[in-house]
Amino acid sequence: YKRQHHETMGVTFQRFKIMNILFFASDYKIGLSTLLTDQLLALHRNGINVYPVAGEKNQEKGLEEQIIAQKIQLKRIHGLDDHKNFFRLVNDIKEIIQTEDIRLVHVQNNWQLAIIAVVKLKLYFLKKIKIIYTLHGFRHNSFIKSIMAQFIIGTALFLFADKVICMCQYLKKKFRFLSYKIIILPLGVADMFFQDKRPNTPKNGLQIIFPAQFRNGKNQDLIIKAFAKHIHENKDSESYMILPGNGPLWEDMKKLASALYLQDRISFPGLCSKRQTKELYLQSNIGIVSSNSETFGQSIVEPFVLGRCILTTAVGVAPDIIATGKNGFFFRNQDELTILFDKLYKDQSIIDKTGENNFLKGKMFQWDNIIQDYKKQILNN
Repeated sequence: YKRQHHETMGVTFQRFKIMNILFFASDYKIGLSTLLTDQLLALHRNGINVYPVAGEKNQEKGLEEQIIAQKIQLKRIHGLDDHKNFFRLVNDIKEIIQTEDIRLVHVQNNWQLAIIAVVKLKLYFLKKIKIIYTLHGFRHNSFIKSIMAQFIIGTALFLFADKVICMCQYLKKKFRFLSYKIIILPLGVADMFFQDKRPNTPKNGLQIIFPAQFRNGKNQDLIIKAFAKHIHENKDSESYMILPGNGPLWEDMKKLASALYLQDRISFPGLCSKRQTKELYLQSNIGIVSSNSETFGQSIVEPFVLGRCILTTAVGVAPDIIATGKNGFFFRNQDELTILFDKLYKDQSIIDKTGENNFLKGKMFQWDNIIQDYKKQILNN
């Protein structure tokens, strides 16, 4: 009994120690991330001692204030997101790990993984460190770059990561040789998106939204052309489209909309905050995603949570959560999307029904629910 009691106490002690997590909360050129801020706040709410580190920048205003309000000490590390001064950053991170008695480190990109790998080697005889890596991307819109990235990232994860978080089955399949390290955990949606009752849904035709960067692979041109054909063939005077975001193809897409006489039917509000994006979702009844590839797809799950109908290519998390006809529809090209537009316009009850089905399942993307799985699969293993 005594031996069993001491062993149990030892396991409890290990679990307590591993609850001190060094959490990288920023990303390259972005700085302190809105998404990662939501995640670290959820970790804190659920009893985990999280020590966030970030570079100097902020993706949105007010993120640091949210962290401070919860009495979490955010460590700003000069140049962390610039990919320079590698060994100075190694020493800065090493000092934090030693000072705060960190046993687990959660990294978000390869630069951070390289820093922690060196820190782990430096502390090898002093402290055992576990590395958790969330796989956010791997240049998936380019076939050649994707193959190279999978090899390089996969090798690094094989050598240094203890657990790899994939956000959907698509990612797991791409890195199946690491399946023994992989945990499937989706990304969460900001708390502001969750409501007790489904928000009112517009009833005036197709009210469509696709927040995304304007770059190759996002295919806003496909949506615009399909929308133009639908409006012309159905003499649809009600429907409207919102395309938030910025990027190198933004002006080209505005010109395309004008050339197709849609300048009064499509708005391009530019880069929006998460709160602004939510308000635009509430003005819509259809969330659409036309990307060639997504590692996850926030533009899929955010309207899903708000109870909107989803039209999407088979990318990211979509095949995991969308059942054709029940809570959304898949399309592969412009013609298939035009057919869907026509179908939903002629029977708008489908939009409402599929949206309601999504709203009923939306809590699967609530951060607090996801963190419970995080604790079971990572902290208790």
